[in-house]
Amino acid sequence: MSFPVPPVRAKGALDSADPLPVIVEEVTAAWFAKILGRPVKTANLVEPIHGTASKLLYELTYEDSNDAASLPTHVCVKGGFNPVLVKLHPALNAVYRREAEFFYHIAPTVSMRLPPVWYCGSDTVTGQGIVVFDDLKAKGYQFGNPLEAWPVERVRAGVEELATLHAKTWGAKQEDFPWLKEGLSLREVILSLMVESEWEKRFFDETAKPPVPDHMKDRERMIRAFKTLWATTNQDHLCVTHGDAHIGNTFITPTGEPGFLDWQGLHFNSFLHDVTYFIVGTLTIEDRRANEVELFERYLAALHKAGGPKLEKEAVWDDYRKHHLHGFAWSLTPPMMQPKDKVDIMTARHCAAILDHKSLELLESLPGYVTEV
Repeated sequence: MSFPVPPVRAKGALDSADPLPVIVEEVTAAWFAKILGRPVKTANLVEPIHGTASKLLYELTYEDSNDAASLPTHVCVKGGFNPVLVKLHPALNAVYRREAEFFYHIAPTVSMRLPPVWYCGSDTVTGQGIVVFDDLKAKGYQFGNPLEAWPVERVRAGVEELATLHAKTWGAKQEDFPWLKEGLSLREVILSLMVESEWEKRFFDETAKPPVPDHMKDRERMIRAFKTLWATTNQDHLCVTHGDAHIGNTFITPTGEPGFLDWQGLHFNSFLHDVTYFIVGTLTIEDRRANEVELFERYLAALHKAGGPKLEKEAVWDDYRKHHLHGFAWSLTPPMMQPKDKVDIMTARHCAAILDHKSLELLESLPGYVTEV
């Protein structure tokens, strides 16, 4: 059955035989009463936000006014509530379940800065996955924006959050998390965006193309580079990664502390996937160039302090350089997923890092370089 998760995050079970809501009209006061375990008087939909996943903001009142002191009055219900989109892309249900599974399996075990979660569940009938959070906007939180950049001190706090996650799952194996096998892999997603027809639309349409250096518009070269990165990833560096740790998937507390949202891309990968992607995408190009060595060393120290291995920067620096390539995925982002102004600024940041670190040249110099496309 699905399960309630008060601030202490009580245990339960996923994959209920009881179907969850799949349209907005099914999210009712009675449903909230069922998941919260207390009579809910009204559930007023304040704002629906539909994207890859839907975020439905509600204001709740309770039959017993005393319940408002211990239960949420403003919540965000996140899941698949756009039936047309889910019908077009059935694999999205696995994405919604992935986030519910994170808050069930992993969130209770890590000391990360996470939004209070009141409920998460999935079902075997519709395939839906739902998480109910506190409405952070109503609590005065802000959200990261790709059009902005962060101060270096906030990025320091962010890499320490990632280190906490990575240290907790370091040395785990894929079979320890069988639910992470479901759904499209990062490789499949990136390669699907690199098919020739999509590539032509992205880089040779004057109205759509992002700011990518000419030598990175060589499709076959970039495919070989990605395949080499994946083939040569250090297997000793694997852990559970956020998978999409960019500035747009963050929140900032009223006191200025960062945390991560949108755990739908959770997967096994090198810790460097998260670290490079986050550092590059949150800073201006100038601030990244001036501070990234110190930030990376801060991450490594935090990883060891949190129970992970003690890694020396010099020993993993070439791996760090290689993993910048993943940021190129921003240039492949379809317009229905992110607006062009955000794609352009993030593409510029990541392409600058790939150039600065000579990531392509490094990958092409490796003995394990993949020559086939």
